[in-house]
Amino acid sequence: MANYTQTAATTQIKVGAGKLYGIFVSASSSGTLTVYDSGASSASDPKISDTFSVSAGTTYLNIPAGLFFNKGLYIVLAGTSAAFTVAYE
Repeated sequence: MANYTQTAATTQIKVGAGKLYGIFVSASSSGTLTVYDSGASSASDPKISDTFSVSAGTTYLNIPAGLFFNKGLYIVLAGTSAAFTVAYE
């Protein structure tokens, strides 16, 4: 069963192995997201997705079967203002 986290900042979503199902951006004036397979809030770990620009009301990384990550799920928000929801397991 999937979990979700809604946030508007750089966030360690989960520590340890899991699955990423998708990211929905609900509000944004501008910004970018980068998704890492990292369990220690480290941007030096492998990227699940390279940096991409976000727009309000858009779904990104919509993966119905899920995408496995090993160390954890860490998302870096850059730019001014974005609120997003992450679906994961």
